[in-house]
Amino acid sequence: MIYESGLSTNGNNWKLLADGDRKELNKDYSVGLYMRLSKDDGESSESSSITNQRKLLLSYAKNHGLSVFDEYVDDGFSGTNFNRPAFRRMLKDIEARQINMILVKDLSRLGRDYIMTGQYTEVYFPSRRVRFIAVNDNFDSDSPDSDIAPFKNVVNEMYARDTSRKIRSAFLVRMQEGSYVGSLAPYGYRKDPEDKHRLLPDDQASGVVKDIFAMAAGGMHPASIAADLNRRGILSPKAYRGSENINPKKASAGSPPVSSWSARTITKLLRNPVYLGHMAQGRSRKVSFKSQLTVKNPPEAWILVENTHQALVSSDIFLQAGAFLDSRRSTAATRQDGGPFLCK
Repeated sequence: MIYESGLSTNGNNWKLLADGDRKELNKDYSVGLYMRLSKDDGESSESSSITNQRKLLLSYAKNHGLSVFDEYVDDGFSGTNFNRPAFRRMLKDIEARQINMILVKDLSRLGRDYIMTGQYTEVYFPSRRVRFIAVNDNFDSDSPDSDIAPFKNVVNEMYARDTSRKIRSAFLVRMQEGSYVGSLAPYGYRKDPEDKHRLLPDDQASGVVKDIFAMAAGGMHPASIAADLNRRGILSPKAYRGSENINPKKASAGSPPVSSWSARTITKLLRNPVYLGHMAQGRSRKVSFKSQLTVKNPPEAWILVENTHQALVSSDIFLQAGAFLDSRRSTAATRQDGGPFLCK
């Protein structure tokens, strides 16, 4: 004999059921299976894989006679961020009354921000008459014994906070060693196939970088440089990253560019010491491990390691280009841009 909740939407209709009554009880539920895995917060173990989550949830649904409406999978998304595509799609199906039960492996799959996770489990789901079950945590929103959930949500956030701290510490060590930690190589470079933390010149885009510095050192304004590149159909850094094996000097004829060069893009490029062969990282930071918002660090807080890779321009050309920029900008504007980088 087991205790199980009835189909009453208020969640208070409890009765004693025989094991054989379980399937009959749950026949009116339309279930969404939610799965999440984050590769950057330490959750890469086999037991937490999407495949194993799916097996667990499908088995649970089958054993309890539940009808699965759809699966929602966010693979590679942090639990501290609720702006996930599959999660948002699941919410739309809830609003459309397509599902009235959600199954997850455990509470941490739903999220690792205890405030937002609690908002969904304690407020949003009940207000939409959605039953929420975390299988491995033995959590059922229809159960009168679900008071442990807020404490588990706090523990899940503490795990995310500790993991974030360890990742930041590992990144700091790599930056201090001069290893590149960015997800995308700076324009003009590519990552070494044998060592993703090392930069190599990009055979195509590096020539464009050299042209830009030469034009700037010759007294050409960033806006004029951008206009010249756009006129010649040279792909901007954003457009070039989105293309594969495309010569940046030969954009598709007759097709509008994905993005255009701008004076701001040129200025940022001319200020970047990476083109001197130096690694300057830690130029921005997140305001919180739970937020995607970043703020700029002052130049004196950057982590600078010199001579880490092949330079694309000489110190003389770099300083000439920077001196011309300084002559065209006010002191206040220069401070806002981060100031010129001075070679030692």
